[in-house]
Amino acid sequence: MHADIRSLMLPHLVEAEAYAAIDPPEVLAREAGIPEDQVIKLDGNENLYGPSPKVKEALAAYKSYHIYPDPQQRKVRQALAGYIGSSPDRIAAGVGSDELIDLLLRLFVGPGDAVIQCVPTFAMYATFTQLVGGRLVSVPRTETFDVDVQAVRQAAKSGAKVIFLTSPNNPTGNLVSEEVVRQLLELGAVVIVDEAYSEFAGQSVSSLAPQYSNLVVLRTFSKWAGLAGLRIGYGVMDPAIAERLLVIKPPYNITVASEVALLASLEDKALLLSRVANIVQERDWLFAQLQRMPNLTPIPSSANFILCRLSQTKAQRVYKELARKGIFVRYYDNPLLRDYIRASVGLRRHNQALVTALHNILSEGAI
Repeated sequence: MHADIRSLMLPHLVEAEAYAAIDPPEVLAREAGIPEDQVIKLDGNENLYGPSPKVKEALAAYKSYHIYPDPQQRKVRQALAGYIGSSPDRIAAGVGSDELIDLLLRLFVGPGDAVIQCVPTFAMYATFTQLVGGRLVSVPRTETFDVDVQAVRQAAKSGAKVIFLTSPNNPTGNLVSEEVVRQLLELGAVVIVDEAYSEFAGQSVSSLAPQYSNLVVLRTFSKWAGLAGLRIGYGVMDPAIAERLLVIKPPYNITVASEVALLASLEDKALLLSRVANIVQERDWLFAQLQRMPNLTPIPSSANFILCRLSQTKAQRVYKELARKGIFVRYYDNPLLRDYIRASVGLRRHNQALVTALHNILSEGAI
């Protein structure tokens, strides 16, 4: 028997840190000491409308769960091509867009290769870069959280293989313009534009894919379609990249349940997009309410969440006070975001509860 099994592990994986994922409602309820149905979960940017009613019907009616899914994702890719206005040979689907991030990095990045991210941003880019042994280059955003194009250009001179852009950016909620994307595509690296929240913004650069073989646009059904628990995402890209992803992915990566849910969602996209419009209206209402809060500054957002800056380093204390009331938002324990909390946009009753709780907490002397 080997004395220390860790010595056989790859060194960069022994030192890897887990992504700071969010807990499920039952765990949150236990922490707050309240029934699960009283939890107001605004920490994961989930769609609190839930999925289309047609998803439940389709899942109940499906008869072939004992048969493996199509490894070539034919129905899924055809349906997604019609939804996003592309062609099936440019589409690959994954277990959420997270899996596609992992696969793309494994396809393009080897040990020591540089990967650029514009921080603060989605932490999964750093996690997966570490797992493939890549060298992460973090380029700070401007004071308004915009991408610093000149700084990215400078960083790319080291020979970056991949540049991550997120539009709208998570957690800041702001968009990346098409012009910025075009400028960075000219650097020659693979530019991955993560559009997980695109439906809430009404903006996408997926139409540029035929013009740039080094552009990959990632999308998901977790947010707009309420399928976060079924894990289904996809990407639009050059056919050569899509073909390789279909080769290196696990053969049956997306489940038949995910496929059924995706197809049913697209059949009911009118309802789902009307819910997106409602969430956007709620986002604007919530933003206006947050603007009236003392010692709190909401950041304008094009997504289904709002990042809020708190004065005098109160963010963690506010986060904990909200949790005690059964309202869970996102707090980031890192230097870039230590003074911020991020709140998902829920239904009106959720948003009103957040506003009321914040008002009470932030009132003079409350914390």
